[in-house]
This record gives sequence, structure tokens and C-alpha cells, in this order.
Amino acid sequence: MATNGESKHSPSLTRLTARRLHQIATEELSQELYDKAIFCIIDWFGAVHTGLLLPWKDALVKYAKLNRGTQEAYAWGIQQQVSAETAAFVNATLAHSAIRDDMHLEACSHIGSIVISAALALAQREKWSGEQLLRAVIGGYEAAGLLGTAIRHRGTFNANFRPSGLIGAFGAAAAAIAAGNTDEKIAVNALGFAVNMSAGINEWAWSGGEEIFTQMGVASRSGIASFDLASAGFESSDTILEGKDGFFSAIGVGSAAGSEDFKHWLESSRVGKGILDVRFKPVAGCNYAQTTSAVAVRIYKKHQPGQIERIKITATTQAVKYPGCDNAGPLNTIQNTKMSIQFGVSGALVFGKLDEDIFKRTDDENVKKLISKCELHASSEYDQAYKRGLQPAAVEVTLSDGTVFRESAEDVPWLTEAEVETRSRSEQGRDLPDDVAGKVIETCKGLKSLKECSELLKHLK
Repeated sequence: MATNGESKHSPSLTRLTARRLHQIATEELSQELYDKAIFCIIDWFGAVHTGLLLPWKDALVKYAKLNRGTQEAYAWGIQQQVSAETAAFVNATLAHSAIRDDMHLEACSHIGSIVISAALALAQREKWSGEQLLRAVIGGYEAAGLLGTAIRHRGTFNANFRPSGLIGAFGAAAAAIAAGNTDEKIAVNALGFAVNMSAGINEWAWSGGEEIFTQMGVASRSGIASFDLASAGFESSDTILEGKDGFFSAIGVGSAAGSEDFKHWLESSRVGKGILDVRFKPVAGCNYAQTTSAVAVRIYKKHQPGQIERIKITATTQAVKYPGCDNAGPLNTIQNTKMSIQFGVSGALVFGKLDEDIFKRTDDENVKKLISKCELHASSEYDQAYKRGLQPAAVEVTLSDGTVFRESAEDVPWLTEAEVETRSRSEQGRDLPDDVAGKVIETCKGLKSLKECSELLKHLK
């Protein structure tokens, strides 16, 4: 019996995904989708350059040089051509290194660092046009957003696994599929292999391990490998998601619940929902620490509070319970500080902002003193707002003289496309002349008309 044959009753979930990707590959897409993909790529460029500032960059470059392979795609840091898989690994790891890459809330995942890294590497290897690259990116976000939403929707999956690591290879393989009119059998097999390559454990959130970054690289590289395996003729289980011992059962979602939510997403959403739901974070830290930190910055700018006696922080249950977010210390690494809600609020109240320099101050006595005065609470009212796609939070600061300052926000102050462009240009400008960074952004905006998207990288060589 063929491993990827269609069921007597209904097509498998990987086959349904393959058919959605076929739509993205072949049908007319709205300008809105192309525009969103372009700004996701512009944001990705900035994230990669920011990743070059982090201390593990040298280890990543050393690894890349040892696994260079054939000259197929450009890898940042070593500034030369390597194999597509190595380029995807390096660039995805860099893109996530500052933890400021884009966010898909329902999937609780950073899709762009994984999908765009794989898509751009394949685009160079396969000499895709600019439009193929854009369709690949749209397809990758679609599949990753779909799978991530399905596994997280009911709140029952095993949170020891990292969502981005679970869905990343699926999205990267989907990007390869959506770039062209891929045979359905190959597409189904590629998606099946990608599910088998799901990985990523959340212990880094407490220990400060650097696997948080390499998880993105592994997912991006694995998506390419999955597509290549299928293209070579390997076959995978088509019921890998919903089967008796499939993915949904393995991670605690349940085959029936996961299948129902997966199908509902496909049936109720228009093509491109995955990428349209993506948002751009204002601060290079955990998604769940964004609103609380923004509110704390607001308190500092309005009041510059003096002797603080007590800090009450209120957020969603999802934020409080996410690994590493409710962490009052000890905080020993940048990974710890960027996840900790208490550090974000305390750092903002001490310095009036949060940036890479502040996140490195794990031993700052003033910040540590404030962290010890923090009380973190979850709000059922905020949880209802979270179900509507919002992430409200409040911070209440009580001074030693009894004065109370309180600020709240109903959501993260997500960046606009104009702000994304400004930030990306500034981030690229650390390594490139300003006019070159500007050319990269303008080339991104013209991707749809490029006959070969390698033109996107010519300014970097």
C-alpha cells in the first residue's frame, strides 16, 4: 500500500496542505500578499545584520566554514557561497539571534527567520525569479501558521517543545513547494518528512543555552532536506499529522482535536492568512515581554519614578506561563534577560528603554533591586483579550512615599511597515554603507519584477 495514497474517506492533512500551496504557486495573488511578503523580507535583512552583533557569531562562522559544501547560496558572517542547507542554517540562526524577528501570535512562532532563510537559499540554488521567491515566502508562512495554530489552539500541547521548532521545517518545506508547480506526490512527501524533523526543547529558557538560536537554523535546513528527499523519490507517511501515532498524538494535542482545528483553519481562511497574521516586534525580546516593557517605558518617560517600593505587573496567563517569562533570577545570559518579564520592566524603569546593551547587563545592581520588588500576576480578563489576538498588560509602580503610577496597554505596540523599513535600514547600516542598505530595500520592493532574485544579493558582494 502506498505510503502517501489518499484515504478512502478524505485526503490526508499533508495533502490538503499541498493543495493550498498549489493555489499559492499557481493562482493570482493579491498585491496585499506580495506587499506583506516584501516587508517580511525587509525585516529579515535587518534581523540578520543584528545577529552579527551577538557573541556566538564567531562560533557560527566556524561551524559554517567546516560545513561549507558546494557554492550555492550566500551566508552572512562568512560572506561567501556555501551549500543551500548551510546557508539556511547560518542565516536563520543569525536572524533569530537578537530575538527581534517577526511574530505569528496564534502559532507563537518566529516564522520569518526560518522560512525566508530557506527560501532565499533555494532561490539562489534553483535560480528562482523574484515572484517565485515571494510566492515561496507566502506559502511557507501559510503552512507554518496553519500547523502552529492547530497545535496551540486548545492549549493542550506539550509546552516542553518549542513551537517554532515544531513547525519550522514544515514551513520551510512548504516554501520550496510553493515556488513552483510541484508535483502533489512530492509535495506530500516533503511535508511528511518535514514533520518528522520537528525539534526543539524549551530548557534554554531557563539555562540560557544557545540552542534557542540554532533551533531556527535546524528547522530551516531541515525543510530544504525534506524537499530534497521527496524530490529524490523518498516517500513519507501521508498521515504523519493525524495518524494513530502521528504528530498531534505525539505532542499531546490529540489526533481528533488537531485534525479538526487544522481543517477548520483551511476551510475558514482565505489564501495568505498565514503571512497576513504576522506582526513586527518593537523590542528585541520575547513576544510575551513586549507589552509589559512598553508600559514600563511609558511610566519612566512620564514620571521618572524615584524610590520604588513595589512593582505590580499584570499580563496574560500565556505570557506568565511561557517558559522563561516569569523569571526573577538569577539571570545569567542575554537569553534569560530577553525572556524575563521582570527584567524587561525593571530595565525599562531604570534606563527608560531596552536595547542590546541593556539586555547584556545581567549584573546591574539597580535592575536586580527592582526585580526583587516585582509581583507578576495573570488576568482572566486579559486572557479573553488574548483570544481576540491582543496582548494587554499593566504595570503599577508604588513609591516609598505611597505615590502610585499605573499605565496599561491593550496590545503590543507593533511596528508599522514604515517603521520596519527604517529599522532594517539602520540595522543593515552597521555593516553596509547607507546607500547600499537603501538599494537592498528598494530591490526587495521590486522583487516581483526580477527575472532572477539573486539580484537581491548583488549589493552585498
